[in-house]
Amino acid sequence: MVRGDLAVFPFLSVMQMFLTSGRAGRLIVEHIRGGQLWLERGEIVHAEAGRLRGEHALQCMASLDGGIFTFEVGQEPPNRTLALRRDMALRRLLDDSEGWTALSRTFPDWNQRLRFSAKWNDAQPVTRAQYRVLSLVGDSQNIRMLLERSPDAPRVTLETLRPFLMAGLIELG
Repeated sequence: MVRGDLAVFPFLSVMQMFLTSGRAGRLIVEHIRGGQLWLERGEIVHAEAGRLRGEHALQCMASLDGGIFTFEVGQEPPNRTLALRRDMALRRLLDDSEGWTALSRTFPDWNQRLRFSAKWNDAQPVTRAQYRVLSLVGDSQNIRMLLERSPDAPRVTLETLRPFLMAGLIELG
């Protein structure tokens, strides 16, 4: 078992180390945006983050900038939702992590709840995709749960909500 702190060892560096080593096992990250990744011979074969699985879970974990990680050698995946070899996996994680930069500043704490502000009114024009995401705002206990309930990828969901938050139509509370 290997343990460490992602504030000291960045997530991408940790992933590079484990993928390059070719070890098989489960990487667990304890954090509000954390989850679990299963690796086999330099390949990511499965990801889970809360109720998210596969691509959406991996994208969520790419946002990590902290947390405690544990790598358990020899743990078998419960499922196979991904087939990303080392170079492709690292490229995907790098691209996703760069895409999270602005969103992480806008939505820093996924334990917070989003709610409609007093500026919101029912005549507010929205697209069908925006409506689908906005309909989750009142029903979710926090941002993490909202992302788990959304049919869209986590980044797409937060990118949809971001202009409404910046305009003061929804707020963190």
